[in-house]
Amino acid sequence: MNIAILGTGKMGTVVGKRLVAADHTIVFGSRDPKSTRHKYADFPNISVRSYSEAAKDSELSIIAVPWAFTLALVDSIATELDGKIVVDLTNPLAADISHLVVGGTNSAAEQIARILVNSKIVKAFNGITADNFLTPNFSGDVAQIFYCGDDAESKKVVRRVIESCGYEAQDCGALTNARYLEGIAMLWLQLAFWEDRGSDFSFRIARRQ
Repeated sequence: MNIAILGTGKMGTVVGKRLVAADHTIVFGSRDPKSTRHKYADFPNISVRSYSEAAKDSELSIIAVPWAFTLALVDSIATELDGKIVVDLTNPLAADISHLVVGGTNSAAEQIARILVNSKIVKAFNGITADNFLTPNFSGDVAQIFYCGDDAESKKVVRRVIESCGYEAQDCGALTNARYLEGIAMLWLQLAFWEDRGSDFSFRIARRQ
């Protein structure tokens, strides 16, 4: 699958490398493609282009820029994303990552959906860190990635993408539930850093047998 990752930071980079290993073709969107290409020189199935070029030529785009830049970015390339699946992995964090700046009756994913009215938005990949992403096995259990969205067919596509990365995909319902997935990500940060639990853990849904 041709996948655009809009952002070349730590999380976007590890997701891209994992997807390439799963035989997807990745194009990164960057503010400065020329100065970024060296990061992926060893990966023949990765290219780097401008944000608009990456989005235009992809079947699915993953938003992987810091929240502070997200809404302006998606607004600037809304035409290129028209009719396409857009995966939001952002968390609307304050600059010091101590709290969410969006929540309650709103979410980052819903704000993106209000701008990209002709795109199919799916929330996914926001509940796991870059340091953990490349190793989906936790204590013998495959880690879960939660996702949600309003378009059933788009969610099926995203589910396959998640599973191709070696994770178990957990459908969490409608896009409005992104409010709670973003809250779960904030809980992870609180436990890992403010409660000193360390970062080597993930959340999962366990069903009674």
